[in-house]
Amino acid sequence: MAKKSAAIDMTQGSPISLMLRFALPMMIGGVFQNLYHMVDSAVLGRYVGSEALAAIGSSSSTTHMLLMLATSITSAVSIVISQHIGSGNKEKIRSGMVSTIYLTVVVGILLGLISLVAARPLMNLLKTPDNIIDDAVLYIQFIGGFCIVSFTYNSASSILRAIGDSTTPLIFLIICSVLNVILDLVAVIGLNLEVAGVAIATLVSQAISAVLCILYMFKKYPFLRISVSDLKPDMKETFNIFFMGAQMALQSALLSVGMMVITRVINGYGSDVVAAFTVGSNVQNLAAMLFSNFAFGFSVYVGQNWGARNMERIQRGVRDIFLLLGGLTLFATLLSQIFARFLVGLYVNAEEVNVVAASLSFVRIQACFFPFLGWIWLFNSTMKGMGKIPITMASSFVELGSKIGLSILLPILMGSYVGIWYAAPIGWILGILPTAVYYYGGFWKKALKKLIEKDAADKAKAEAAAAAETTAES
Repeated sequence: MAKKSAAIDMTQGSPISLMLRFALPMMIGGVFQNLYHMVDSAVLGRYVGSEALAAIGSSSSTTHMLLMLATSITSAVSIVISQHIGSGNKEKIRSGMVSTIYLTVVVGILLGLISLVAARPLMNLLKTPDNIIDDAVLYIQFIGGFCIVSFTYNSASSILRAIGDSTTPLIFLIICSVLNVILDLVAVIGLNLEVAGVAIATLVSQAISAVLCILYMFKKYPFLRISVSDLKPDMKETFNIFFMGAQMALQSALLSVGMMVITRVINGYGSDVVAAFTVGSNVQNLAAMLFSNFAFGFSVYVGQNWGARNMERIQRGVRDIFLLLGGLTLFATLLSQIFARFLVGLYVNAEEVNVVAASLSFVRIQACFFPFLGWIWLFNSTMKGMGKIPITMASSFVELGSKIGLSILLPILMGSYVGIWYAAPIGWILGILPTAVYYYGGFWKKALKKLIEKDAADKAKAEAAAAAETTAES
């Protein structure tokens, strides 16, 4: 690699020390990423009104689904390339990048077309209130219709993180966030573009950051550069990434369908509760920045050590990060309880009493379950780093079923929309079970041992072939 590289070798050193170095830039990046989402909501809530804020919230499950379908491919790229990094196979890294280019273009265009056509039917299906449906549709068509922009940035960032560089994506995410804040203020306050303004600001800032990130990536890491001769896709590698990405896309789609069902339930309580759900989700995302990236980034650690066939380091890493997440999530819970009213006040004027009360109940209830949120992310990242996507899908099935059933049942039993706020946390707890059983049951160890045996057999076969060739030549 290039001199003064920001890439981190996860196959050596203390897991906690490595994850601190790797995850801290991601954590800072997460704060900035949430910053421009917060600015979107805050600018609309304060300078346009709660209806515009509710429109963004009502469309969030749909835009989340579309974007998660796209980024599932980039997550697969990160897993595959991190495993190649662990095995030291740079040729495979480049073939994975070429596959990413083709998949990004095809999937990005396809999802963009779907967003433009299906936005209004989806909002009607979710029974979006009439006073916010037009803005919700407009927002989906902008963000989803041009999702190839965020897809491209996420692809470049995923490749960099797979090689252990989380600092470079941070730099360009900060640039993106600052641009977004400036463009939000100009578009909404200066040009009076309202919901369309925040969507345009997000897309323009992401596009600029994506171009800069790609140019810098090729300059900083020469071994990532692709020549014309590399552009012929490795179909086996492409299929591997696509198949893995498709499984994660299905997983994301199922979770998003669950969110859509919950959104439909929430919509039935009116725009005040929809706005509260939007505010509560934003506050929760901000608090989760304290621990989420330690869990998400762990897939790179596992991927590199899986590629290096290092079983003991994977075990040590899971144990250490499990304890670290326990402490961080409890701290996030404490901060959320103390500063709940202040954080909610960033989005909603105090005069909107109903929205404030509902938002506070969301934040305070779900914050109590943060440890389980951190742990479900940790075990899912562990399975993803190993390439065991079906296990994470099983976790998602359990979580999804719980969220859908409980979001319908609990409000009836409790006689209030507050029951909805408990559905997701209970889903987190139940969703941990499949991945925990697979991990602590030792099934992954058997799979890794088979790979080690296969590697040894392939090496012996290659050495025998080389010896036979040398004998024949002599």
